[in-house]
Amino acid sequence: MSTTTSPIPVLRGSGGTTLQADGDALALRRWRKEKRIPLQAVRQVRAEGRALAVELTAPAGTTPTVFRVRAVSTVAATVFADAVTARLPEEREADGASLVTEGTPTESEDEAYWRKLKICAWVVGLVTVGVAVAMAIVGSGFLAFLFLILNPVTLGIAVLGLYAMRTPYYEWYLPRYGITVEAVYRGPRSYAYTDLHGTVRTASVPGNAPTRWVAYHPDRPFVEAFAAYSWIRKVFRTLFCLAFLLVGLSLFAFNIYMAVDGFQRG
Repeated sequence: MSTTTSPIPVLRGSGGTTLQADGDALALRRWRKEKRIPLQAVRQVRAEGRALAVELTAPAGTTPTVFRVRAVSTVAATVFADAVTARLPEEREADGASLVTEGTPTESEDEAYWRKLKICAWVVGLVTVGVAVAMAIVGSGFLAFLFLILNPVTLGIAVLGLYAMRTPYYEWYLPRYGITVEAVYRGPRSYAYTDLHGTVRTASVPGNAPTRWVAYHPDRPFVEAFAAYSWIRKVFRTLFCLAFLLVGLSLFAFNIYMAVDGFQRG
């Protein structure tokens, strides 16, 4: 099954801003907001060094609206401007700003995961700094320094342990509640299988056997397929990941205890 993607590059600018061609429009995403700019509303697209400007059409005597994406690749901006300019229709709206619409973009599972992870990282960082400063003021400066250094590390180990538990969970869940099929070897850690809709998908599975059994869930396409292992291997993997998680939680709990002890000594 072949798919066709646009040769026009996606521009990624500062502050998480992205600009890409989407059919007969441009999609500008910034701060979880998306502006759709129809090509009929665009007067010109020009590269300005490491920035790209999208200028809209405007009635005579008025100042045109200009959207800019900054801190992009110079080469990508030039290619983007040339490609979009070649697609601009001959007849365009007199007032381009009236055609621009704004909404909330559809967020994929992967985007939602990384967004939540960034928010959690900021929260943990701010709380850690705040607690360390309070410890240094009312308690021990040395313990405050240790807490500032060790808290992100111990919490990171605990989070990695929790994420590691995802593997044994799906190794138990998918063969029981999903579908097990035969996958064909394509390369290192790459096996191909065909789902119920006839789409060929790839599973990241170790080994070099000509075929492997993999399990997936047809109603959860965002979850990758996992190898269908024996119950003995799944038990050992579960115990290993659980031990890793418990070590991380223990270290994090000790760090919290150290913080409480630091305040009590103040």
